[in-house]
Amino acid sequence: MNINYKIKTLTYNLCKYIIRILIFINVINNFTKKDYYFTLIGVAAFVLTFIPSLIFKIMKIKPDKSLYLSIIFFIFISLYLGTLNNFYRYEWWDTMLHVVSGIIIGFFAIIILKKHNPHNSMNSYNPIFVFIFVLSFAALCGVIWEIYEFTIDTLFNLDMQGVECCGVTDTMVDLIADLIGSIISYIFYCFTYKKQ
Repeated sequence: MNINYKIKTLTYNLCKYIIRILIFINVINNFTKKDYYFTLIGVAAFVLTFIPSLIFKIMKIKPDKSLYLSIIFFIFISLYLGTLNNFYRYEWWDTMLHVVSGIIIGFFAIIILKKHNPHNSMNSYNPIFVFIFVLSFAALCGVIWEIYEFTIDTLFNLDMQGVECCGVTDTMVDLIADLIGSIISYIFYCFTYKKQ
């Protein structure tokens, strides 16, 4: 085991546990203040940090530590910073999150393609097919998220879609940001993964 691998593993574990500790402290803090709504969001965020490894196991995919940490980091910036610490007050925050989620989803789409290739290689795929698949996968996930927001707004009389000011614009900006993120992941794949 080389020193670089040890450093990467240590960094990965350190970041993962720091994020979980910060979320857990937030849960305790909100619970003591009897703010049960944010307590539940914190609990959900904490639980979600364990979900990626479960998904990798179910899909029998070799865990990619960079992708796994990216997902946990996204949970941290969206729920811990965004919701629990009100970073959504910044107008650009939601759009930035959709770009980041598009990048992560794009990489996950590439991993799915690699997993379901009998030769476990991306070289046999047509680059145009990979591009279309990555974009389509990100678009599907984006649409599912918008349906989720619409459902929550309808059932609980909330305004996750920003209907009060610009509902359609918010939805379209979110979907465009998702696609931009997936394009970034595809470009990164072209210059990095394809060479490996």
